[in-house]
Amino acid sequence: MDSDSQPMDTDDTFQPFTLAERIQQLNEIDKNISQIMVHTDTALTALTPSTQTPLSVQQQTFKSSMDAFITTLHTIDVRMKRQIFGLEEAGIINLSNDRSDASDQRQKASLNPTAVGTVGNLDVGWLNSRKNRVEREMEAELWRKGREFLEAGGKGEGEGSVVKGEPMEE
Repeated sequence: MDSDSQPMDTDDTFQPFTLAERIQQLNEIDKNISQIMVHTDTALTALTPSTQTPLSVQQQTFKSSMDAFITTLHTIDVRMKRQIFGLEEAGIINLSNDRSDASDQRQKASLNPTAVGTVGNLDVGWLNSRKNRVEREMEAELWRKGREFLEAGGKGEGEGSVVKGEPMEE
């Protein structure tokens, strides 16, 4: 074979999507989400007992709408992943989980929040889970009040007293 038989294609280089193309892709995802709601409605309607529609037709309707639901959901998943990869490629978000990146982050902490709820080297969820001082103080106060109530013979601090069998004053 000579070299003239194979065409030289120089357009095989990677070209990122334009802003308009990204917006169009997001619109398609939005339409698919609407389709998911339609498929869900159809499936739930098929599950509703009906005397007018035979059971076999209801079952077939449910099966076909659930198949369409799963297919559409998969399409949305793939398109969303493409959008996420595009955001990462553009440098808008950082999703790398490399060990080398983690060691670099320890050395130079950033004050920009990440997608997992951390700021710098501080995990806000971890900090909040360890902050229970107020809860402990309130619990101790309730135990103290309960002990005082029982030691006083169960008599409350109110002004009136209740006598069994007598009606309350109005």
